[in-house]
Amino acid sequence: MTASEKPRYWLAPAGCALAITAVLGSEFLRLPWPFVDLYNSFYKATTMTWPETFGHAFGAGVEYRPLMIIGVKLSHQLVGLRAWCYELLVLLQFAAILLGLVWIWAPTTRSRATAACVALACVAGLHTSRVLFMFMPLNVHSLGVVILLAAILLALSPQSRLTQSFFLPLTLVALFLLESGVLVVAVTLVLWKMQAPNAGGRAVVGVLAASAIYVAVRLGFGMQEAPAAYAETGLGFGDVETARLRDIFEHAPWMLWAYNIVASFFTVIASEPRAGRYLFVEALLSGRVPTWMYIHVVTSLITTGIVGYALATSRVQGKDRLVAAAGMTLLVAGTALGFLYTRDRIALSAGVGYAMLLYVAVAAVLERHAAARPLGLTAAFVQVCIAVVFVGWSIRTAETYLQLRDAGWEHYREWTERYEELGGLARSQTDLLMRLREDVLSQAPRDPRRDPPSTYMLFQRRFDRLDTAVDRVRGE
Repeated sequence: MTASEKPRYWLAPAGCALAITAVLGSEFLRLPWPFVDLYNSFYKATTMTWPETFGHAFGAGVEYRPLMIIGVKLSHQLVGLRAWCYELLVLLQFAAILLGLVWIWAPTTRSRATAACVALACVAGLHTSRVLFMFMPLNVHSLGVVILLAAILLALSPQSRLTQSFFLPLTLVALFLLESGVLVVAVTLVLWKMQAPNAGGRAVVGVLAASAIYVAVRLGFGMQEAPAAYAETGLGFGDVETARLRDIFEHAPWMLWAYNIVASFFTVIASEPRAGRYLFVEALLSGRVPTWMYIHVVTSLITTGIVGYALATSRVQGKDRLVAAAGMTLLVAGTALGFLYTRDRIALSAGVGYAMLLYVAVAAVLERHAAARPLGLTAAFVQVCIAVVFVGWSIRTAETYLQLRDAGWEHYREWTERYEELGGLARSQTDLLMRLREDVLSQAPRDPRRDPPSTYMLFQRRFDRLDTAVDRVRGE
């Protein structure tokens, strides 16, 4: 069989990635501008000169994202207020993430193609991945993941002195773009230790040199020490304000940091807690657990069980061993980034690592069982679990679509019924503000509160249905 005649198994997951992007993108492209954060970013971009922008970008701060600030100003000058340009960029980055994972996995058998499709559904369906569709206006979260996957792909590529030199600029961009850029350093060092083909000495020197430059720049502008409690975060069954957190953990901030890290870890592997709050446990105690919450938790727990079973019973070798090492690094180090406060979006990279582990696990199980005929009871049970997991993540991917509908309605409310509450009337009524609001009000999005009742049973939604809200008011 010639190379051209060999089955191209990667086509199935690549097609799956493009189909997911197209379906989610059909709703995402309808999103109107959000209000507060986006306006603040655009306002600074329009009022600051370039020297002022650079000074503001590289000035000290706990959240240090100079390239994001510079990028917003540059994109505004190039694109202006054409929303579709920013939205298209977000969709291209999302597609690049899914296709980048397919490229890293490079499935060569039917079993591996199946595993890749399951893992892609996991990435798209995870609640931590919804930040990939943040419209603010540049989505640096998704761009950070693209850079991270590019670094992994470089490390797994055939050895090359030329491509190893790319690690220095790649790491610099990642670090100055977002705090999660430190994961490029972590995963490169781990893959170097695991003797990945292209993670050689030049790669290590590159990421370490970039880290040294980053630290020197931050120290030069006066690096701020992270406070014991930086922002409101979930704790137990509720959200706790920053001042209250400081009172509680004043003498032992490490306890809060440990709680946040553990919460971020378990939100990936068990979908509980959410943003630090144990919503599923609270629902169980109250006796009112919505169906969608069972789907979230059960899907995640079975997925974690499959990963644990595969890693415990299979000999992961070759490239799979490197992919698993990269995935585990992202899962562990990615959750550690949430030590100051926990949000679903903070565990984004950890969720991508989780999906990489899922790919290795499903591929190992399916290939091992493919040679066993007839299937034993354990093997049959595991394959049923894989099928259940795929259905579960597919449902959660559909939920992502509906969450985008809800986000569009929420953005519209920010410019209408919540406009005064969010300080719109108290702001200086600039031409920028008026143009953004006029653009949003020119076309109202579809009201998601009129969606069929089944969508509120199977999927997590941001709003109550209109008839439910009316019944609640009558009951009160």
